[in-house]
Amino acid sequence: MVEQPEFGRRVREIRSARGLSQSDIAGKGMSPSYISLVESGNRTPSPKVVRAIAERLGITPDELSSPAPRELRRTHRVELVGRLIAARSHQIAGDLGFARDELLDVIRQATDSGMDEILWEAHWELALTLGRLGQCDAREETLRQLLAAPLTESSPLLRARVAVETADLLRRSGRLSESVRLAEEALRSVPADETGAPERVQAQVSLLSGWLESGEWQRAAGLCDELLQSAGALHLGQLHATALWVAAEYRYVAGEQEQALALLDRALSLTGPEADIRVRVRMLWAAALLHLAADSEETAEELTERVGQAVALLGTHADAARVATLRALVALRRGAVERALEHAREAGRGREELPPIDRACCAVAVARTHRAAGRSADAEAEYQTAAALYEAAGAYRSASAVWRELSVPDGAPTTPDHSAIVTP
Repeated sequence: MVEQPEFGRRVREIRSARGLSQSDIAGKGMSPSYISLVESGNRTPSPKVVRAIAERLGITPDELSSPAPRELRRTHRVELVGRLIAARSHQIAGDLGFARDELLDVIRQATDSGMDEILWEAHWELALTLGRLGQCDAREETLRQLLAAPLTESSPLLRARVAVETADLLRRSGRLSESVRLAEEALRSVPADETGAPERVQAQVSLLSGWLESGEWQRAAGLCDELLQSAGALHLGQLHATALWVAAEYRYVAGEQEQALALLDRALSLTGPEADIRVRVRMLWAAALLHLAADSEETAEELTERVGQAVALLGTHADAARVATLRALVALRRGAVERALEHAREAGRGREELPPIDRACCAVAVARTHRAAGRSADAEAEYQTAAALYEAAGAYRSASAVWRELSVPDGAPTTPDHSAIVTP
C-alpha cells in the first residue's frame, strides 16, 4: 500500500543513497519529472509503477513500501557530512575549484534527501568559496537562497549572519543603500539582550561601515558607542580588531583624530600574521591613509612598506594598486612629484579590479598627483572618475567633496578627507 508523502520520501532517500539521478530510474511511462512528482508526494504511483521503481532501485516492492532503514539514511548523512568537511578543508587550503564542485554536489544530494541542515551549511561554505574565487554574482545568488531558506527564517542568529554577509557583498560592489537596509535588518534580527554576541557585533560593524561610506555620519554616533561596548565583551580576536577599526573611521570623520589613530593602532596590534591576508592588507591600507590624513607622514610611510611586504608575498593585482596609491601619496607629501607620478601610473594599471569605493579613493590620489605635476586636464579627468564612482554607489557626500576639491585652485582636500575613509 502506497502512502504519500512518506513513499516519495523513501524513494528519494534510497535513490540518493545509491548515487542515482531521477533520470536513472525513469523509464517507459515514467519521465524524470514524474519521478520528481512522486518523490515530492504530489503523485501516488500505481502498483505497476511501484514495481518498476523498485526494480530500478534494486530492491523489492515490499522493501520500498516499508519505512526506509534508519541505518541507510544515517550512512548517507555521515557520507555527506564527511564530504562537506573535506570541501571546507580544500577551501582553507586554497583548492577553491575542487571545493566549489564538491559543495555543489553535496547541495544536490542534500536537496534530494531533504537534509536541510547539511544543505544550509553547504550553501554557506559555497558562498565563502565563491567569494574567494571572485565570483560575486554567483555568491550573491547563493546568499539570496540562504536568506530565503526555512532554516534561516526560523533562526534570528542565522538570519543575521547571512544578512551581514550579503550586506558586505553589496557594499563592496557599490550598492550602498541596499547594503544599509540589509545591515539594519541583520541588527534587528539579533535579540537586544545578546550584547556581546558575534552576530550582533558583525551587524553593527556592517551597518556602521555602510553609514560611513554613504555619508550618513549623523546616524553613526550612537552606534559607534554601542559597537565599542559590544566589542569589549568579546575575547580578543579578529572581530574585536575589526570593530575597533570601523570605530576608528567614525572617530576620524567626527574630528577626533587622536582617538581614531589610537583605535586603529590597537586594531592592528590585535591582527596577527595568522589573520586573513585580505583583511590585514586592507586594515594596513586604512591605517596608512588615516595617518596621512592626520599628517603623520613617518608612520604612514612605515605602514605603506608593511602593506607592500604583505602584498609582495600573497597579494593580488588589486592589492598592488592599493600599495601604489599609498606610495604615490607618500611621495607627494615628501615633495617627490616625479616619483609620485610613477606610482600613480602603477596604481592606474591595477585599479580596475578594485571595488568601486576603493577605485574612487585611488582615482582621487592619482588626481592629486597629476595636479601637483601641473597636469590639470589629467587631474580633472581623474576627479570626474572618482565623483562618478561615488555617485553610482550612493556615496553622494563623498562625490560632493570631490567636486569641491576639483573647484578649489590649490586642490586642498576637504576636512575630513573622504578618500581616507576605508571600512572593513
